[in-house]
Amino acid sequence: MIRNIFFSPSGTSQQIAEKIAADLEGISESYNLTVYEKRNITLNEGDLVLVTCPVYAGRIPPLAISRLRHLKGNGQKAIVIVVYGNRDYDDALLELCDIISHKGFKIVAAAAFVAQHCIFPEVAKGRPDRLDDDKIHDFTVAMDKVLKKGTRLDISKVKGNRPYKKPGSVPLHPLTVKSKCTKCGVCVKECPTQAIPEQNPLKTDTDICITCCRCINVCPHDARHLGGILYKVAGWKFIKDNSERKEPEWFF
Repeated sequence: MIRNIFFSPSGTSQQIAEKIAADLEGISESYNLTVYEKRNITLNEGDLVLVTCPVYAGRIPPLAISRLRHLKGNGQKAIVIVVYGNRDYDDALLELCDIISHKGFKIVAAAAFVAQHCIFPEVAKGRPDRLDDDKIHDFTVAMDKVLKKGTRLDISKVKGNRPYKKPGSVPLHPLTVKSKCTKCGVCVKECPTQAIPEQNPLKTDTDICITCCRCINVCPHDARHLGGILYKVAGWKFIKDNSERKEPEWFF
């Protein structure tokens, strides 16, 4: 059984995780840790565990780490994936490898894939695209060979540094267009941090919002967005600095 475990507020990490799981041989079961409901993941001895997380400012989001706290392995093979928005994945892949290894899994492969940036969607727009799908297929073909060999990944070969880089903060939070908001409550239910009050979904608690942009992606009325002078200025520089296409990288 392939246990496909992912944290994916914007949906792109889930998209890539599901493509990988579908390409691998075997039946898969998905565990979406984004909108959290405590769920024990019962593992069997021969399971293959696929863990996928997005990269936030070069690190694994603390919320994703907390959602993985109940995951415990006993020597099961694991594939570790991070998804980033075409800037850099910095220490995130190494960090996730360390987390999963410390939880008792035997990591056999690790990879970093690119997806459309959730805050500045002009960066890597439309990714994963057809070329990314081809790369995912190449990765899973190689992965099948690694699984048959039974080799283990030497984590020291994974790109990244210890101690990990200091995580940055994002001084941007979603805004609401009042004329479009119907107070349907979708954003309230889907927010991973419960930062949108049910009584007034026009608001966002900026103290607990992690700018994951899930509310923007799930709103059926296109009422949530990022904007303002700071967003425009930061976006101009970010788009300019990160326009060159990055390609997936993997380690066996």
